[in-house]
Amino acid sequence: AKDVLSRDTCTCQMDNGHLVEGLQEASLETVVPWDGSNHVMLVLGEHAGQVGQLLEQKLERGRALVQMGWDPQMLPLPYDSICHYLGGSED
Repeated sequence: AKDVLSRDTCTCQMDNGHLVEGLQEASLETVVPWDGSNHVMLVLGEHAGQVGQLLEQKLERGRALVQMGWDPQMLPLPYDSICHYLGGSED
């Protein structure tokens, strides 16, 4: 998203630079690239704002398995509760 206009509406910039305005949240799909770091930020729930590592994606079920820092516990989370994190590692 390039800009959040309201709680459920945003403007997105496509890879080619084209802006699409007034998109409804229901029209968007969460995509988390599977790259070398696999760091994600939790955006919903009790761990919102924390960074973890994406261990597994189950797109057909809309779920992700995330490990928070050095904690051995792995959290099964709704896929829409995470986003790709481009900052540095926090662990």
